[in-house]
Amino acid sequence: MVRMVLMEVMVLPKMEARMRSRIRVNKLRGLLYLFSSIAPWGAGAYELQISRIESSINSCYPKILSAVIQQELNQGKVKKNEAPFDFRLDADALQRQGSTYNTTYQKIALEKRFYGSPVSAYAGYDISGGYTPQYDSAQITSTLGRQFVGLKMNLLSGFTMDEERLNLYNSMLDKEKSDYELDLSRLLVKTEAMKAYMGWVIAGAELQAYEKLLHIAETRQNALEKRFKNGDIAEISVKENYNNVLKRKMKVTSAKDYFNKASQYLALYYRDQRCNIVTPNQNLLPKTLPEVNKIPEQPIVDEVNNAVKNRPEFKIIQTQLQQIVNQQKLAGNYLLPKLNLSVQYNQNNSDTATSSYFQLNQQEAVGKLNFSMPLERSYGKGMDKETEASYRKLLNDRQLLLDQLKAQLETLHYSVDATASQVDMSKTENKLATDLLNAENRRVQNGDSNFFMLNLREDNATNSYLNYINVIAGNYQALIEYNFLTGNNVHLTKAYPQFN
Repeated sequence: MVRMVLMEVMVLPKMEARMRSRIRVNKLRGLLYLFSSIAPWGAGAYELQISRIESSINSCYPKILSAVIQQELNQGKVKKNEAPFDFRLDADALQRQGSTYNTTYQKIALEKRFYGSPVSAYAGYDISGGYTPQYDSAQITSTLGRQFVGLKMNLLSGFTMDEERLNLYNSMLDKEKSDYELDLSRLLVKTEAMKAYMGWVIAGAELQAYEKLLHIAETRQNALEKRFKNGDIAEISVKENYNNVLKRKMKVTSAKDYFNKASQYLALYYRDQRCNIVTPNQNLLPKTLPEVNKIPEQPIVDEVNNAVKNRPEFKIIQTQLQQIVNQQKLAGNYLLPKLNLSVQYNQNNSDTATSSYFQLNQQEAVGKLNFSMPLERSYGKGMDKETEASYRKLLNDRQLLLDQLKAQLETLHYSVDATASQVDMSKTENKLATDLLNAENRRVQNGDSNFFMLNLREDNATNSYLNYINVIAGNYQALIEYNFLTGNNVHLTKAYPQFN
């Protein structure tokens, strides 16, 4: 454990009337103040934990709420595109009167299409009476009407994909994609929130370090002014120390401005139960600075594969590729002939035979085959070429993302490990600066040094502590980027348990 000890030492030399005698230092109790890079440095009863930030983001952050709404919108689109495959009830009625024809016809039928099957099924009842001209294509039924049931199916190409099925399938993929887009929004927002949180913690640590340094100078200044009134110390010593007071006040002012900006930035992600923005103050700072982290060693191939599984961007690209595949199927169908088959079973109901060959309550089966061949296929060819180019372009985008991911992971491995290894050096520097400060303090007590050197040693000791803070900041900056690349920032509480 590294502790920086800044000793407030009051030098009380007895001065002769003409200030010619040697300065003697009275033995007084020093004012002891601790700077520690590892020991507690905050004193709040309540700490702002990262779990509170994450809860605020999930429940209040506008970008996340918009992504949730987009999920609902896409779910509504899926429901809307299911409409062509709902049950459909058809009813027809015909009444025709004239000098030649006198006809009535009623029909009611229920039909259901299946988007995952080439078959549509229907059933119903119809009845007619009188005489109907042939070109009206109305079926003359038995005197008591008939019940019928039938199937329609596409045998060659139409059943695999059509416009209505394409809209439904791709809207389902849009719904799935919106789930991944929500995860992506959370990943992006929480990554920025973690950066803001860590920046706030570091800014708070720097502010407290400068405040402690200023407190030492101000306490010494008050004591020196009292000694100066008693004639025990020269005026130059009072002015020399006051110069350091002014310098440290300016540093505190600058550090406060930096901390206030960090607090305002963090306030974007920190909200109360009513989703009102809350600006965190110094009292909410964690009591201890976090330890640096190292990334477990594993083969880069496994690391990339895990990142691909976790990163929402790759899942979004996969759904987009599937949508293009669906469009390619439709384009292919435009280039193929269509063969449609329909079969129907009728139960004719009659109480009177109208001819010798007509039987009461006759049963019959009807089959119909329809073939069509597109001759002008420009639309299908154009769509096929367009979708094929879109597919290759999306594959290139995915490959670029993979290449960038691999390179960035390797770079961040080095950055995290390098900053972690710098901790020992910063601790050594901190220990050395503390030893030099203590030695300088003893020299002042023995009358072998002055307040200029003591203030300089105090500044050096503080700077070594700030260097340690900067090492921590660099370590976490790289770690946050690493957790973004691997998708771990979707769950901040799991990724950074040290802040809970």
